[in-house]
Amino acid sequence: MTKTFLHVDINSYFATILQQENPLLRGKPVGVVKDAGRTVLIATSKEAKQYGVGTGSYVADGQKRCPTLAVLPAEFDRYLAATKQLYQIFNQVAPTVQIYSLDEAFIDISDCRRYLYPDTEQLARHIKQLIRTSLGDWVTCNIGIGPNRFMAKLASEMSQPDSILVADAENTDLLLAQAAFKNVCGIGHRLEHKLKSFGVTNPYQIRFYSDEDLTRLVGPFWAIELKKIAYGQEPHLLELVSKPTPHQKTVGRSITGWRTTTNSNEILRVLLNLTEEVTFKTRCMDLAGRQVLLSLSGQDQHWHSHKTSKFPIRHTQAMFGIIKDELFPQWRNNFAVIKFAVALSLLKPINQTPLPLWFDWQQAEKITQATDNINQRYGLFTIKSGNLLNHKIIKPEVTGFLGDKHYHQLV
Repeated sequence: MTKTFLHVDINSYFATILQQENPLLRGKPVGVVKDAGRTVLIATSKEAKQYGVGTGSYVADGQKRCPTLAVLPAEFDRYLAATKQLYQIFNQVAPTVQIYSLDEAFIDISDCRRYLYPDTEQLARHIKQLIRTSLGDWVTCNIGIGPNRFMAKLASEMSQPDSILVADAENTDLLLAQAAFKNVCGIGHRLEHKLKSFGVTNPYQIRFYSDEDLTRLVGPFWAIELKKIAYGQEPHLLELVSKPTPHQKTVGRSITGWRTTTNSNEILRVLLNLTEEVTFKTRCMDLAGRQVLLSLSGQDQHWHSHKTSKFPIRHTQAMFGIIKDELFPQWRNNFAVIKFAVALSLLKPINQTPLPLWFDWQQAEKITQATDNINQRYGLFTIKSGNLLNHKIIKPEVTGFLGDKHYHQLV
């Protein structure tokens, strides 16, 4: 059976969603930072990109290139809500949908193309209209269509904004010969630089190297992967997308502060905030862990420690108790801290974990079930520890690659 995949990629996602929310921003260059006052742009609008202001640019540099650049803080809750709307749209189209990142997904229409979607470009136009209807007229996307995920993604990467491109037997070689490595999934900057050092500037050129030469130049793994890419086949990275993923083994959260601090109460308050998020996500995925990890970093110094428990951990009080009473005292205030990180590891499904029978654990489970129901409905930290009252809450963030997609697809 002939396979057919669609790759949907929202244009300038973080900035476009903000422009959709605020009509005054539409058509204007917009840069998005992680939080107010941050100095690095995590996303830019298509208007800003025309000035050469892209993701990773410093705010100051961006404003030099584009004095009218509007710099706004990210709205992670809004982005995640929009992604869930997209996921619902894609599931209306076909039963097999694979979320690849916050703003892109693969739709496998192989089983339903013959009778439902004989015209794939018409289907792509229909999806674009569904997105506009659901998220707003300003939200546009590229859609690539191909015989596998690799060629579908390459087509969407190479097409102009708000367009559709089909990769088929007639144009596959041309696309591979015209593709810049920055548009090729699976090839990072270091490998791109290495390939260019011996004259390879596009995937098609890799065909002219023997397996022996490639192995000598890039090693056995990449020799095989590059040959796949050269002929438009799926590399290992994209093959993993379709494989069922096991439960997460670790849930963690880190944040870089505005300034360094040596105040123990302030540091512990941040760690409590992060612990609340970690344990909430753990419970939402019906998991429990046994290893608590703590990491603190300064400007040039780093310290970390961990503790493995005999009993399952999934409640804030238990995890933070280990951090506060056993791990944090080991740090001994050796340096000023600017980066904080906590994690819960050795996770297992709760139905595969022997649970403690003592009263305190059972009571904590009942209390958190009640608070989780409220926080899931109205947002995390609607109910929170009294120690966090009257302090700015560090809210959850969503990474572009959606690394904790197990959690986000459940809540």
